[in-house]
Amino acid sequence: MDDFLKYLTFPYLWEGAVIAVQLLIGALAGGIVIGFFLALASSSKHGFIRVPVKIYIYTLRGTPVLLQLILLYNVLPEFGLRLSPFTSALIALMINETAFCAEIIRGGIMATDRDQSMAAQAFGYSRSKEMIHVVIPQALRAILPTMGNETVGLLKSTSLASVVGVNELTMRGQAIVSQNFLFIPVLVASGGIYLILSTLLAGGQWWLEKFYNLDERARRARARLAKLPPEADVMPMQLPKRRWDTQTAAPVLEVNQLCVDYAGKAVLKSLSLTVRRGEVVVLLGRSGSGKSTLLKSILALTPRSSGTIQTEGHFMGSDENGRALAQRHLPVNRAKSGIGIVFQHFALFDHLTALENVMSILLRVQGAQPEIARGKAMRALKMVGLGDFAASLPHELSGGQKQRVGIARALAAEPQILLFDEPTSALDPELVREVNQTMRSLAQTGITMIISTHDIAFAAGVADRVVFLQDGALIEEGPPTMLQNPQTPAFATFLEHENAAEAPHANAL
Repeated sequence: MDDFLKYLTFPYLWEGAVIAVQLLIGALAGGIVIGFFLALASSSKHGFIRVPVKIYIYTLRGTPVLLQLILLYNVLPEFGLRLSPFTSALIALMINETAFCAEIIRGGIMATDRDQSMAAQAFGYSRSKEMIHVVIPQALRAILPTMGNETVGLLKSTSLASVVGVNELTMRGQAIVSQNFLFIPVLVASGGIYLILSTLLAGGQWWLEKFYNLDERARRARARLAKLPPEADVMPMQLPKRRWDTQTAAPVLEVNQLCVDYAGKAVLKSLSLTVRRGEVVVLLGRSGSGKSTLLKSILALTPRSSGTIQTEGHFMGSDENGRALAQRHLPVNRAKSGIGIVFQHFALFDHLTALENVMSILLRVQGAQPEIARGKAMRALKMVGLGDFAASLPHELSGGQKQRVGIARALAAEPQILLFDEPTSALDPELVREVNQTMRSLAQTGITMIISTHDIAFAAGVADRVVFLQDGALIEEGPPTMLQNPQTPAFATFLEHENAAEAPHANAL
């Protein structure tokens, strides 16, 4: 026991442990940084980028790190590049680690809800802001447990550096044993030092997982909100009365001969639509008729075959000649459009509280000061009746509350046009009423709204104009009275089917 304690505290062994930690930190840091870009490249839609990266990852994951270490140490001198044993070992471990980190990071990125990425793009997030503020914070929750195990494994793999002459912990333990032949106390003490280092790594992993835990985030958010001065809380917004004559108001959205194809199939067929300021337009049609595609096309979220979309002279997703904008120009194009959107499946950022979700566009896209963004966000939350839920995370809210947070998020940015993509279709029937009431209140303001829905009764009560789509074409449009007097057989059949489907729900309510 005395010999064990002697060698467990032996400075010579701990100096070797420091070298092992240096190898660990260098290899892990390089592996994570390079692995991140490899993860993005391995998911690229371009085969000439994706295939070589996948082959690289497959090769490194399939061959022993010891073989890679020996090859690197012996091959580089053949090209006139002589490195120290430590540098050779560090590079070999780093190269090997890039492959494993790339797959871990790729898995974390793929675990992020794609609806949230689409929401970030729709609001005008650049690709880098989307990764930093939406994807990576959520991917970390999936990455950290696996990365923690990988880090402990890498710590143990540093012992392989001894084969090329790095005087790290394992080699020093063997050197001591070769002199005094005290195998058990020396090697057990070396193992004890590895165990101590692994315990510290496990502690760091536990702290990071706790820090990124959603419940812990909610607790910290509530604590921050409680510390805000009373003046940071603002009174609910008073909804103004409608002030636009929708018959004579100027057009704010013009869709001209829009065509969208998916896999060779026409989804939108030469569709043209003009929306005037303050007008509430309701899109009706069966699933697959093109309603959601039209709304996403307005924000250039789907590639179009031809046609143009303008918002008061601002071309969406294209230049004046109809040529599609490069991807790098789309975030600014969307941010300048003055268009907000509320998604069918909420698309709230899961790692942000209700208040942070509503602040997100103001901070990340419009560049507002935090105090101003917080005030506007709080006003929008109170406007939809959720002022008391500012510090709640999405998983703590009901479906109706989530959708109202989505509405508040869109409203806080003060859009000129607000799009609703089937806002109640993902809700239970008893939650539909609260979201519909919120939209009815908005319909009394001067904001222009385009709403995709299956709810005929809601359309009759809120719309200035009803537009019926079928198979990607605009079949019929007109005032809400057309719901009682359809002019086309296709629309009459649709209304008959929808009214029959809604009857059981109406009786239940």
